[in-house]
Amino acid sequence: MSHYGILSLIPPILAVILALKTKQTLLSLFFGVWLGSTIINGYNPLVGFVKVVSDYMIPAIGNSYNAGMLILVTLAGGFVYMLRITGAAEAFAKVVTKKINNAKKGQIVTWASAFLFSYTEPCLILGTIMRPITDRVRISRAKLSYILDSMGCNLASFSPISSYGPFITGLIATQLAAANITANEWGLYFQMFPFNLYGIFAMLTVLIVAITGLDIGPMYIEEKRARETGKLLADGVEPLVPETQIKFPEGYKLTIKNFIIPMVFLFAGIFATIFWSGDIVTNGFRGAFINGNITLAISVGFLTGGIAAAIVGISTGLFKFTEAFNSFVKGMEDLIMVPFILVLAWSMGGITGAMGVGNFLSEVVQNYLTGGLVPALVFLFGAMISFATGSSWGVWSIMMPIAIPMAINFNIPIPYIVGAVIGGGLFGDQCSPISDTTIMSSTGASCNHIVHVSTQLPYGITVGVAAFLGFLFGGLTGQYYLSLLVTAIVLGALLVVLNKYSSKKEYKAEI
Repeated sequence: MSHYGILSLIPPILAVILALKTKQTLLSLFFGVWLGSTIINGYNPLVGFVKVVSDYMIPAIGNSYNAGMLILVTLAGGFVYMLRITGAAEAFAKVVTKKINNAKKGQIVTWASAFLFSYTEPCLILGTIMRPITDRVRISRAKLSYILDSMGCNLASFSPISSYGPFITGLIATQLAAANITANEWGLYFQMFPFNLYGIFAMLTVLIVAITGLDIGPMYIEEKRARETGKLLADGVEPLVPETQIKFPEGYKLTIKNFIIPMVFLFAGIFATIFWSGDIVTNGFRGAFINGNITLAISVGFLTGGIAAAIVGISTGLFKFTEAFNSFVKGMEDLIMVPFILVLAWSMGGITGAMGVGNFLSEVVQNYLTGGLVPALVFLFGAMISFATGSSWGVWSIMMPIAIPMAINFNIPIPYIVGAVIGGGLFGDQCSPISDTTIMSSTGASCNHIVHVSTQLPYGITVGVAAFLGFLFGGLTGQYYLSLLVTAIVLGALLVVLNKYSSKKEYKAEI
C-alpha cells in the first residue's frame, strides 16, 4: 500500500494545531491543505498552491454529494433567518420554556429529541428547533453544539433506516463473501450494537452530564458563565453564524402559529421528498428511508419551510414579498463562511487520502497486533485515522477489510470487531475539527467552531479512553459483554475526577 509515511500525518496535525491556537478555522485548514499539496507536488509551494484549487477544492465542490451539502447549509441559513424575523423562534421559546424552565430540562429534552431524527444526522434541524429554548434557559452554545454532535453520527450508526446502516452492512457483506461465510450481514449489524462502545457511551455521556452537571474542561467554564451571566459565548467570540438583533413593529404579536406553520411545511417537504426519492411504492416505508436522498429531502424541507415562513410574514403585514425574498437571501449570506469551511475540510480529506494516511496507520496497526490486542488497537487506530481525516465512512472502508479477516484468524466474534471499527470511525466524525458533522453542529448551535471543538474534545477523549479500555479488557479476557461494564465504570470514574479537577482549577478557557 502506497503512502507518505509519517509525513501523511503532518497536514491534518498542522491544521488542528493552527486552528486551536489562532481560532481561525478557514486559514488553518487552507495552510494544512497547502502543505499537503506542496509535499505531494515535489515540495514546490507554488505548484502546491495552484493544485490546492485545481486538484482539491474544485473537485470537492464538483462531487454531487458535497454540492448537495453546500446547498443544504445555505438554505438552512435562509430558513433559520426567516424563523427569526417572523418571531417564530421567539414565540416557540416563550411557550415551551413554561415547561422546559431550567438548563437540566433543556439538555435532556434536546438529547431525547434527537431520537426523532434517527433517519439522518439531526445537527442542523435539531439546532434550529432547540436553540431558542436553550438560549432562554442559559445553556451555552458550546453545550448545545456538543449535544448536537454527540447525537449526530453516533445515533445514525445505530439506525437501519439511515444511510449509515446500509453502508455498514455493505462493508460487512463484502468481507463475508471474501471469507466464504454465509452469515447474514444485517444480523451481524444488529449484533454489533452492544459492542459499539464509543457510540453508546458518547450518547449516554450527554444524558449523564445533563442530569448530574458533571461538566469538564473548558465546557465547565462555558456553562458556568452561561448560568451566572446569561452570556452564551464569551465576550469577543463570534459564532459561526452571525446574529443580528431583530426588532418587531410596535403592536406585532408573536404567536405560536408563526412557528408551527413553517415547521409543518419543513417536515412535510422532508418526508414527501424521502418517500418520492426512495420510491415508497416499490421499496416500502423502511426501504424509502434507506434509498431516499436525505440531503435533498432536508434541502427541500428548508426551502418549503422558508416559503411558509415568508407567507406567514406577508399575511400578517410584517413585510412585503420582495422583503421576504431579500430576507431569505440575507440568511443564506450569513452562512457564507460555512460552505468555505466545508470545501476546505473536504479538500483536507482529499489530501490525507492522496498521502495515504489510512494505509500508513493500517500498516502500523498490523505490525503490532496480537490476538488479545486486536479489538483495542483496531479502535485506537481507527480513531486516529478518523480524527486526521474527519471521516467515519472512510475509516470503515479502510479498516473493515483489515479487521474482519483478523477477527476470523484470531477467533474474535465478528460483531465485536465491527463494533471496534465503527466506534473508531465515530470518534473522529464527532471530534475532528475538519469533520462535516462537527461543522454542522457548530452551525446548528450558532457556536464558534473552535470553541465547539475545544469544549467537546475532553468528552470525546474521555469516552474514547473508556471504550479503548473496554475493548482491551474484552480482547484479553474473552468476556466481550463485560466490555460494557468496564467502559461504564471507567467513564463514570473519569467524569467525576475530571469534574472535580475542573471545578477547583482556576483558569480561563482558551476561547
